[in-house]
Parts: sequence; C-alpha cells; structure tokens
Amino acid sequence: MTASLTREAIEPVLLGSQYHQFLGIQLEEVNDRSLTIRLPYNELFYTSADGYIHGGILSTLIDIAGYFEVFRFVNRPVPTIDLKIDFLRPGRAGDLLATATVVKLGRTVSTADISVTDLSGKPIAIGRGLFSTRQDDQAAVHTAQE
Repeated sequence: MTASLTREAIEPVLLGSQYHQFLGIQLEEVNDRSLTIRLPYNELFYTSADGYIHGGILSTLIDIAGYFEVFRFVNRPVPTIDLKIDFLRPGRAGDLLATATVVKLGRTVSTADISVTDLSGKPIAIGRGLFSTRQDDQAAVHTAQE
C-alpha cells in the first residue's frame, strides 16, 4: 500500500466540515492498517420510542470513516459510489467507534470495510464502501463547479 497522510493532515479536513462538527465526530486513531472515528453520544441521534441510535446516523458514520480511510491514501476527494450496510444489533446510548480499513486501493475505484462498535467492542453495524479514486473524475468535478 502507498504512503498515507498523517493524522495531522487528515484531522483538519475531517473536522473542517460543518456537518462533521454538528455530529461531533473525532478522529480517534490512525495507524498503518486503519482509521478510527469516534461518534460521541448525542441524544438527538436516538429514537425516543426505543432508545436506539437511528440507522441514518450509523450509515453516515460508516460513510465518513470509509471515505477518510481511502482519502488518506490518495489525498483528494473520493466520492462515494456505493455503500452497503448490515445492522447487527441496536446501538444503545453511548459513544460509538467506526474503524475503516482499505480492502482495495485502485486507480479508479477503491473499497473500504468499516465496523462500528460500542466502547465495549460489541459490533453494532458493518459496512462496505466503494469510492471513486479516478483522477479524471476529480478534474471534471472541479471544472463543472467553476
């Protein structure tokens, strides 16, 4: 695998998004094999009827972790192409951790696996993201936005 961005390079990009700030996410760990993001407990993210975290919040967490795991190897935007999620058990009140690992880093498409656990290590959900790493797509996006 190619050299990756450091925590110091990734963190400002991750935390620069107002949406990420709203979620309160934090970059928990970056190592040679994976990236971990923490989602602190926020009662707004839980359903009032049963006290479980909303699936959309889990999906968002999985997407963000996968995105930044791939991003750190290519150092450019990597739009999500596809996202598959399996919800394994209800997430109860408490912080959650999303750990992402690159499965395949390709010239046009890359894949990351993501697992979400509670702080005791119980799995809550797993996901697989497919991200565009094609350089031509990035040039087209920037040209269209100008």
